[in-house]
Amino acid sequence: MTHDELVAKIEKLYDDYLEGTLYTALCAVVELHKPFTWNSNNPQVCCVACDSGEEGDVYPARYPCPTIQAIEKELG
Repeated sequence: MTHDELVAKIEKLYDDYLEGTLYTALCAVVELHKPFTWNSNNPQVCCVACDSGEEGDVYPARYPCPTIQAIEKELG
């Protein structure tokens, strides 16, 4: 799902189940791990917060990163 779809799903959950601090924390994590386009020669959608690779060869992690994948899995 896209970042905007995930945010909309969380907002719907807020209306139905979530309140206050839990909602705010979940939104903060999703916002921290939002997608961006990296590498103009070979564009890829990557996570703003996550890196992958090994020492000396670090690059942005592909989106959805493991954090977003875990949130999407739990939200169904």
